[in-house]
Amino acid sequence: MKRRLSFLLLFILSVLLISEWIYPFAELTELATANWIILFITISLASFFIHLRFYWTIPLHLVMVYVVSGIYYAKDGVLSSSWFSSFFQISFNGFRDMVQFRPSDISMDFILIVFLIALWLLCYITTYSILRKQRIMSVLVLTVAYLAVINTFTDYNSNWAIVRTVLEGFLLLHLALTSRIAAPNRLNIDSMKRNGIIYHLLIVAVLAVFVFSSLMLPKKAPIWPDPVPTIKNALGINTTRTVGYSEDDTKLGGALKKDNATVFTARADNGHYWRIESKRIYTGTGWADEKSSELQQFSAGEDFPVQLTEETTGDMKTAEISFQASSDYVPYPYGTQIINSAVDSFNANLTTEKITPENTIKNYTIQLKTPVYDIEKMQSADFSSLSSAFVSKYTQTPSELPNRVTKLANKITKDADSIYDKTKAIESYLSSSGNFTYSTDDAKETPSGADYVDQFLFETKIGYCDNFSTSMVVMLRSLGIPARWAKGYTPADGEKKGNDSKATFTITNNNAHSWPEIFFPGTGWVPFEPTATFSNPEDFKEPTTETANKPENTDDSTSTPETPNETEKTPEPDAGSSSTGETPKKEQPKTDTAKTTFEIPSWVWWIPVGFIVLILAFVVLFRRQIRSYLLLQSLKKNSDFSKIYLKLLKLLASYGYVRQPSETMRHFANRVDLHLKTADFSKLTKIYEEYIYSSKSSEQTITSHETKLIQQIIAFLNK
Repeated sequence: MKRRLSFLLLFILSVLLISEWIYPFAELTELATANWIILFITISLASFFIHLRFYWTIPLHLVMVYVVSGIYYAKDGVLSSSWFSSFFQISFNGFRDMVQFRPSDISMDFILIVFLIALWLLCYITTYSILRKQRIMSVLVLTVAYLAVINTFTDYNSNWAIVRTVLEGFLLLHLALTSRIAAPNRLNIDSMKRNGIIYHLLIVAVLAVFVFSSLMLPKKAPIWPDPVPTIKNALGINTTRTVGYSEDDTKLGGALKKDNATVFTARADNGHYWRIESKRIYTGTGWADEKSSELQQFSAGEDFPVQLTEETTGDMKTAEISFQASSDYVPYPYGTQIINSAVDSFNANLTTEKITPENTIKNYTIQLKTPVYDIEKMQSADFSSLSSAFVSKYTQTPSELPNRVTKLANKITKDADSIYDKTKAIESYLSSSGNFTYSTDDAKETPSGADYVDQFLFETKIGYCDNFSTSMVVMLRSLGIPARWAKGYTPADGEKKGNDSKATFTITNNNAHSWPEIFFPGTGWVPFEPTATFSNPEDFKEPTTETANKPENTDDSTSTPETPNETEKTPEPDAGSSSTGETPKKEQPKTDTAKTTFEIPSWVWWIPVGFIVLILAFVVLFRRQIRSYLLLQSLKKNSDFSKIYLKLLKLLASYGYVRQPSETMRHFANRVDLHLKTADFSKLTKIYEEYIYSSKSSEQTITSHETKLIQQIIAFLNK
C-alpha cells in the first residue's frame, strides 16, 4: 500500500513539474488553453509509469500529437480529411524551413507539433530518472533554467512558476531518496519505517517554512544594474520598437517611439515618396516576405529596371541623395529613370522592387521624369486586359478575414461608379471621415486570433500609417481591386538656399512611412494616401470640365486590376495568359459539380476511431491478462525454457516486481516469493541459474514440472 501511494505521488508531482513547461508556451504562443497539452503529458507519463512497451507508446504518442495539434488548429475538426492532409503538409513545410534555416517562415502549428514531441521526450526522461535511477535533479535544474530564461527574455512572469517548481522538485527529490533507501540491499533504517509518516510530514513542514520565509521577509534591492537590456541588445532581441524602416513586417501593431535621427538628405525640385519596396502577401497579422524572388543586376547609368508608371512627362530632373551613414538599400522616387553613383553595380529584386547596392552606398544621384496620373484616364481604365492570374495575385486575402471588412468596403463604395472612385471613397473614409485617429503612442497590439485590419477598423480606430495603408489595401482587395503595400519615406519640409531652384529635404526615421499602391491599366501603379493628417506628394491631373461628369460605361465594378509593367509584366509561367477580363477567382460563379460530389459524413470517421480507442483501452486495461495468456500459450508449444523464463520476468515487471540493479537473481526471487507467498519462483530461478552456468546445450525444452511452476505463479499474480 505504501509503495502504491509513493508511486502515485511520484506520478502526480511529475505531471505538475512538466506542466510548468506548458504554461509559458501556451501564453506566449497565445493558445486558447493549456489543458489539452497537460492531458497529453498526463497520458504520456502514465504510459511510461506503467511500463508500456515501445510498440504501444510510439503509436500512442503519434496519435496524441495529431489529435492535440488538431484540437488547436484544425478548422473542420480533428477527424476531418482536410486536417489529415494539412497535418502532413504542415510537418513537411516546417521541417523544410527548419533545415533551410528560415525561422521566420515556420508556422505556429508546426511549432506546437515540435513542442509536443519535445514534451514526449521530456516525459520519458523524467520517468526514467525517477523510476530507474531514483534521481530527478537533472530534470529539475533543466526546468528552473527554462523558466529563468523565459522570465528574463519574454513578457511571461515566471516568479510563481519557479516557486512551484522548486517545491515540486524538492518533494520529488525526497520521494526518490526514500525509494533508494528502501530498495533491496540498500541501507535500511528501521526507525524510518516506524516513523515514516512523521519523517515525510517533517520534510513538508521544513519546505513550507522556507517558502513562507522567502516570500514574506523583506528583501534587499539589487546592487548591480539589470544586465538584461544589455544582453538583449547584444543578442539583437530588444523588444523596444521605434519608428524607422524595417524589413520585418510579419507582425504589425503596437506603439512606436519617435526617432529624430537623420537617415539621409535629398536635394530635389520638390518632395516625393521615397520608395524602398512593396509587399504582396497579407497574413492577417502583417505582411509576409516572398519565399522566392527574381533578381536582376544592373549598373549605374543604365535604365532603371523598376518602371512603376507607364507614362511620364516633362524634362529629366535630378535628385541628389546623401546618407548619414552608408546604406544597404536605395530609396527612389516614382518616375526614376537612371541612378548614377560611384557604386557601379546594383541588384534589383523584381518581386519586391527593392534596390540594393553591391556592397553599401552613401551618395548617389537619380534622374527622373514626372509620372502622369490622369484621373480621367484612370476612371475609364479597361480592366478586362488584366489576366486572371495577375488579378488573383494582388487580390489575395486570408481565408480568416472577417466578413465585416468586406461589408464595410461595399458600404463605403456603394455609390461609386468606377474603380478609381471606389479607391478614392475608401481613401477618404480612412483619412478624412473623422472615424480614425493618427497616433504612434496609443496604437494597440493586435490580440491573439484577431485580424490586424479588422481590429483597427472596428475596435481600436487608432493607429499610424501601417494601420491605414494596410486597411485600404485589404478593403480594396476584398472588392476584387488589385492593390499592394508599399513602404519607404515621406518627404520632409524642404529648405531652399539663395536663388537655388532646388530644396534640401532632411529625411529622419520619423519620416518612415507606408502607403497603398493600386494598379490602373494604362497608368501603372498609383500611390494613394489614406493616413489621416498626411497628404499625397504626387501630382494628379484633374479631368476636364467636359468629361468630369461623363458616365462610366466600363463594367469595372467586378474586376480587379493589375497588369505588370514590362519589367514585372509577364506573370509567372503558370499564370495563365487569359486577357479576356476574367473576374477574380473569388468572384467566379460556382459550378454545380460541388453539389453532386459525394462527401462522407463527418460522423462516419468516429466509427473506426472509436473502435481503435476501444481496442487500445482494452489492451491497456487488460495488458497483464493478455501477457499472461500469451505466456500460457507459449508453454503449450514446448518452447525453450530460457525464453519462457525471460517472458515471465517481463510479466512480473508489469505487476510491479522489478529487479533492482543491486539484486542478485536469488534475492529478487526470494522477494517475489515473499510477496506471492509461494516458493515457486525461487525454484524456477534455481533451474534457470543451473541452465545458464552449466555446459548444457544452447536450448532446453521446458519440462512439465517447470510448466506447472509457471502456471502456479501466473495464478498467484492474477489473484
